[in-house]
Amino acid sequence: MSLPERDGTAYGEVRSPLDKAKLVPYLEANVPGFKGPLDIKQFGFGQSNPTYLLETPSKSYVLRRAPSGKLLSSTAHRVDREYLILERINAWNSKLPASRAHLCVPVPEVYCLCEDRDVAGAPFYVMDYLKGRIFTDVMLPSLPRAERDEIWKGCVRALTLLHAVPVDELELPKSFAPDIKAKPYFPRQVKSMLKVSASQGAAPVPEYPGGVLGDIYGTPELVPYYESGAGRVAAADDSHGPSIVHGDYKLDNMIFHPTEARVIGILDWELCTVGSPLADLGNMTIPFNYPPLSVEEKAVISKSGSQQMGLGGLPSSETGIPTRDDLEAWWVEGINVAYAAHARTGTQWAYPIPNMPWVRSWMLFRLAIILQGIAARAALGQASSASATVTRSGMDFFGKVAIDAKNERQDSARL
Repeated sequence: MSLPERDGTAYGEVRSPLDKAKLVPYLEANVPGFKGPLDIKQFGFGQSNPTYLLETPSKSYVLRRAPSGKLLSSTAHRVDREYLILERINAWNSKLPASRAHLCVPVPEVYCLCEDRDVAGAPFYVMDYLKGRIFTDVMLPSLPRAERDEIWKGCVRALTLLHAVPVDELELPKSFAPDIKAKPYFPRQVKSMLKVSASQGAAPVPEYPGGVLGDIYGTPELVPYYESGAGRVAAADDSHGPSIVHGDYKLDNMIFHPTEARVIGILDWELCTVGSPLADLGNMTIPFNYPPLSVEEKAVISKSGSQQMGLGGLPSSETGIPTRDDLEAWWVEGINVAYAAHARTGTQWAYPIPNMPWVRSWMLFRLAIILQGIAARAALGQASSASATVTRSGMDFFGKVAIDAKNERQDSARL
């Protein structure tokens, strides 16, 4: 048995229709050079916000829209934030002199933001369609082994380019993110997400002990560790200065050049903020923190909402993919070079990265909280999928590997 392969570039039938009679006149008035007729298709993989391919006789575009109807959270699906950060990064890229053009952050150009729900049923923005490759399997089985290492190097390089951007030069509004000196990134995130986890654990599940979903495995041991360590990590971050944090940086949120191991577009900016770059590095390397799973375990974890399948301990000589240590070392080297190119002040990063074991453990537990939320919404009848069922498997698995990361082990317990 094998899991079905996902294709991040696949599109087809429109599941959430758009009204062409309203959309086309709006785009012709607000997107330079846009001219119908318009053909619409919808992308199928990995979008929390419905995402569409817009094809015209002269050019193709991508429309990214918030879900229609009442949203469960006022802070989720913020396409306006996505548009803002992409617009500001594009503006910053355009100001770089030719001698530093290689330091441009690879993002699609954006054309317009529409917050009038009458046009498409929800706020949306339009950006360039970048034709390239999206890899949804971290093992990169579709590529020759010799190319896999280079793809991961490209992923790390794009991340260093993003993290090196001087945040002040983007001129982001104060409402975009809290002042990280007044409210440091990791302490703020730990406090808010642990509160969310406690609330999710109270979701009613009559057949479970106590009649509720319950805490994530390892919560009593891990909470004090995260609370005590967050301030230490924040203090170290302060010496380097703030970075733009993508919020969900991982291989399948990259568009690679059709033939080169080079990222041409970073996608899915819904969780972007200002804070610690280590959060993105920790998120990208999540699969490298625990061993490969059996086919049966993969199926269980996949049903719980995670596609992170485990790469820890695999020798590069056999797989062609790098190790976690390789990725972290490449990031340190790249970020220091980019800092110097931008004349950024602050302490250079060192390898091994201080506090990285804490970051790895926290990012794993953060994923456990996300999977706990999926289970809680299923318990409350609020799941986005009609077939969703309540299961602790994903949240408890990532609680266990969070403890393993805390203790710097690679022999994590199986489900």
